Amino acid sequence: MGCFYCDEHHEGRESIMFKVGEMKAGILYLFKDQAHKGRCALALKSHKKELCECDEQERRDFSDDLAAASGAIKKLWGCTKLNLGSYGDTNPHLHFHIVPKYEGGFEFGGSFAITNPEPVLLSDAEYQEMIGALQAELGMK
Repeated sequence: MGCFYCDEHHEGRESIMFKVGEMKAGILYLFKDQAHKGRCALALKSHKKELCECDEQERRDFSDDLAAASGAIKKLWGCTKLNLGSYGDTNPHLHFHIVPKYEGGFEFGGSFAITNPEPVLLSDAEYQEMIGALQAELGMK
């Protein structure tokens, strides 16, 4: 296995998230664990480790993608706050976690865990409904 985000069918990625679609500079994924309803990741299409490695246009486009994706999540599921995080110590490909937080809900008032010991899994139909809603809101095919 190669890069978590560059490999079209990376087993590790496909075990924890679904591809929603391509944006200008990024690819949006929906996490299977929906303890934070609407949780996604946005990965840069090109293989870079850091935001500072992007040229100005790619950085601008990726930032626009991040704003659009997080705005769609907030509009669709009405979260109280969006947590954004970029780590990549062990997965060195530029990506941001988009983690909706709901007042009184799971992990509200603290940082989010990368891995949840008690994941909230949905039915295939529920995932497809969420993916369809994101695609419609973001104008994806």
